[in-house]
Amino acid sequence: MSSGGLGVMRQFIGSIRDELTVGELLASLAPPGIRGAAERVEAAEVRMVTQDDEPSQVAYANALAAWGDAGGYDAEVLWDTVTVAALGIPYDRCRYRRMATLSGGEQKRLAAEALLRGPDEVLLLDEPDNYLDVPGKRWLEEQLVASPKTVLYVSHDRELLARTATRVITVEGGTGWTHPGGFGTYHDARQARHDSLDEQRRRWDEDHAKLKALVLMYRQKAKYNSDMASRLQSAKTRLDKFEEAGPPEAKPRAQNVQMRLRGGRTANARWSASSSS
Repeated sequence: MSSGGLGVMRQFIGSIRDELTVGELLASLAPPGIRGAAERVEAAEVRMVTQDDEPSQVAYANALAAWGDAGGYDAEVLWDTVTVAALGIPYDRCRYRRMATLSGGEQKRLAAEALLRGPDEVLLLDEPDNYLDVPGKRWLEEQLVASPKTVLYVSHDRELLARTATRVITVEGGTGWTHPGGFGTYHDARQARHDSLDEQRRRWDEDHAKLKALVLMYRQKAKYNSDMASRLQSAKTRLDKFEEAGPPEAKPRAQNVQMRLRGGRTANARWSASSSS
């Protein structure tokens, strides 16, 4: 199998297609060559079922040959390792199992195992820790730290971020910036950035006010002294260029997010509270 490429994990694995099977999911996460060869084999198998004639048999044989040339059999060895690790079942026993029969945690673990063990050197993971239990989250943390791949992921789990992130990318205020450190130092870095943006805007406002005052002064003097006309034009040009460049990036507005939650921290606590009332 070839190296390189981008591997992508969706936030909701099972929502890709209701009838998606384990084998189809693993093929969808594979490099394009293997993915295309798998689709060709599947189409040839369907044709064999509907019309078992010589052309169908030839097409099936050609599809299998293309599957081997694309590295499909090596992929099946990898997928066997993946399904045993994620589900405790060999690939040949679960390849036709529908993804809808797996729990959310099993779906995420299966996709994560495939991508982390696969050939793609860059991974894009959307909420990779969703639905994972505590042991699953610990496994994911260990794999992200140990992986030689470049992994870009989105997560709301601050513990996962603190344990694994080496860079934090933030999109706010209409722009994005990167903190070149872990989540433990992120909040201080973000506050320092906001303070710097405030200072830059303060200085810009001061310089803007000075240029406007300069134009106003030369405009007043030009009324009585024609020699001031050139200085007035020069000041106006400076002001126009300054305003055209615009102010520095503004600090994002503070957000006051409030939530009203009822019940206890666990399902059992909520049940106990409701049953006692």
